[in-house]
Amino acid sequence: MSTDERSARAAAEVARINAFFPIMPVLGNRWARTRPFEGRTIGISAHLTTLTAALVRELVLGGGKWVVVGASEATTDQGVVNLLRDFGVEVCAPGSRDEPYDLVLEHEPDMLADVGGELIARAVAQPEAAARVKAAVEVTKTGVTRLQELDLPFGVVNINDGRLKPWIENRHGVGEGLWHAVQTLTGMHLSGRRVGVIGYGPVGRGVAAYARAAGANVQVVEKHPIRRLYAHYDGYPAPSLEQLLSQVGIVVTCCGSKRVVGAEQLGRATDGLVMVNAGHGNDEIDVRGIKAAAGGVDHVADHVVRYRLEDGPTVVLLADGHPLNIVMNSGSPEPVLLHFAVLGLTLEWLTRTTLPAGENPVPVAIEEEAAGLALQALGMGHG
Repeated sequence: MSTDERSARAAAEVARINAFFPIMPVLGNRWARTRPFEGRTIGISAHLTTLTAALVRELVLGGGKWVVVGASEATTDQGVVNLLRDFGVEVCAPGSRDEPYDLVLEHEPDMLADVGGELIARAVAQPEAAARVKAAVEVTKTGVTRLQELDLPFGVVNINDGRLKPWIENRHGVGEGLWHAVQTLTGMHLSGRRVGVIGYGPVGRGVAAYARAAGANVQVVEKHPIRRLYAHYDGYPAPSLEQLLSQVGIVVTCCGSKRVVGAEQLGRATDGLVMVNAGHGNDEIDVRGIKAAAGGVDHVADHVVRYRLEDGPTVVLLADGHPLNIVMNSGSPEPVLLHFAVLGLTLEWLTRTTLPAGENPVPVAIEEEAAGLALQALGMGHG
């Protein structure tokens, strides 16, 4: 497929998304009139999917210079890269250089938006770059956790812990989209399957709820006592990790912690266990450790690899441990576009606001405005 064909395919997908949930074009029309980003340079780290293209397409109408870096090579759609460049956006695709985040900072951005905290952390580590940044936004739990360990010299708005992203995008967007992707790759029907969910935050709750709704028998592993109690009263058995792995046929990591499941924990796992990650990065499953412990490898299909562990079971890894719903760009776009609306509105607000250094909550008024726009897009604007 040629560059033009890939770009056209991505543009057609953006048009389809906007046809049925036009929240982003409404904002784009507003930004085209008001030009809030004129004179600003904004650096964005994001998964380069058609949903990101739908956001950036509207942001650029508000003026300013936009520089985008792909958060992961595994979630980068080359058609989206081409389309963003057609919009006049500078794109630093992952794999093009050892430190693509540095390419963004070379453009001297004064605002940043991030998934995973990598771009913001890179700016903090470079005093000259940090001095230019007036404010930033982080949208993931992984990124927020990472940034809380840093001495932030500028204000960062935490969208992840607001009222919309956890309960709409994390719960319903990921919960629905993940199982669409699993079925697409494996052909498995969830009815009667035994599913294990590791982590019972908003993502884990959504993954568990959508699996149960599809007929699966679900168990949950959660180390935090309050969330484990939530799982109990939601009707999910909450065994130890070792017990869970020996009882289920599918396991999904949703906890934001590194190397939760590896070859050591898989010694007594169910033979043929299918492993899926719904977290931000690709390190919740110890993929390297599993590969090192494998005595045999079978590439079943795209994104589906079976490993035969030495002195252990055979396990199947989907998408090489990357967040499967994002790799497959699966599920309804609506929940993601809602939190993208919050992101865009927050960036607009930051052009006229001075933040104190450190972590800042997303303003309630911004989330309420985004919710109102979403209801209008759904044809439910009455109140």
